[in-house]
Amino acid sequence: MTAKYGFSDVHEQLVDGIRGAYPTTLEGSGTVKVLGEDVFGLPKPHPNAVLNLFLEQNVKFALPFAAYRAALAGLTSLTGNTPGLVLPPTTLAFTIYGMEAIRGGLAHLAHLLVCNMSLEECRDVACVVNVNVGPDPKRRVGELNKIYDAMVKGGKGDVLFSLSLGNLLCANCAKIPKTAYHTWRTVIWEELPLIFGIGKSWDDL
Repeated sequence: MTAKYGFSDVHEQLVDGIRGAYPTTLEGSGTVKVLGEDVFGLPKPHPNAVLNLFLEQNVKFALPFAAYRAALAGLTSLTGNTPGLVLPPTTLAFTIYGMEAIRGGLAHLAHLLVCNMSLEECRDVACVVNVNVGPDPKRRVGELNKIYDAMVKGGKGDVLFSLSLGNLLCANCAKIPKTAYHTWRTVIWEELPLIFGIGKSWDDL
């Protein structure tokens, strides 16, 4: 409507507001105060409705993060049949596939890290890698699996953002998973448009 009636200033303000909440860079996602559909105020719109809006209005730069936000709400939310919330079949398929690919990649990374840590020894008594956990392999695996659960966030949650390992690891042992997670997150973010079937790259959008 802003384009149709010539309200270019209003149009730019709306786009700028959306650009902040639907970032196109990983650095940008860490600096904004409001992310996703929260930018629209109350009552907060359903993430499917926002994704449909951006599709209809061809707001390409916002589509990857909008798809991610819709996927975060879960499969039941994604596949809802309420009018206005039904996603186009191709978008729905790419969104489900994309989130499974993201979570699957993180699960694989977490598994590799835990396997490698099982071979390590740490003298810090507060660290789950500590050799003094005891000779019981089941107990050691149970302790190390806490790292896995923290990384994959129970298979739910915002897997692209903050990694909290709590008090599981000492500062030295925490360096490896934190570095690996940051590297993985950077790669996934760069491929977000491709993962959700929106474009080949952010520049492509």
